[in-house]
Amino acid sequence: MAEIKKLLDEVIEAELTNLSSLSSDDEKKSEAIKNLTALHKLRIDEIKAKTEADEKRLRRAMDSKQHRAELTLKERQADGDEAARANEEQLKQHQLNDQVIDRYVRIGVATAELVLPLVFYGVWMSRGLKFEETGTFTSQTFKNLFNRFKPTRKS
Repeated sequence: MAEIKKLLDEVIEAELTNLSSLSSDDEKKSEAIKNLTALHKLRIDEIKAKTEADEKRLRRAMDSKQHRAELTLKERQADGDEAARANEEQLKQHQLNDQVIDRYVRIGVATAELVLPLVFYGVWMSRGLKFEETGTFTSQTFKNLFNRFKPTRKS
């Protein structure tokens, strides 16, 4: 392409030098002017074509950069979404674990509320009855405890 430009420039320069040597009334001069005009138009068209090609190349490069930037952004968003999902899933798993622990603690407390008073009553009743082997409740302490050891259900 550079060779065509160089050749075209040389022909235009040659025509310009030939034009100055021709007389003003001559038909050859008008023909040389027409040729010079045609060559100049060719030169302008070549410049336009080169400019358009450069613009297209630049536009393609910019579009390519923009496309890469968009892809990078989408990848980052996907990574962010994936991390958010992983965090959310981890949080749900943590909540489930906390709920299981809470459930076991509640069951343990409910069991202790039921079993401990029964064990306490059983131990004191067996000691008190062992102390009172005669069949009568003569000990004032055991009489008071016996009145209080009536297992009832709390509402």
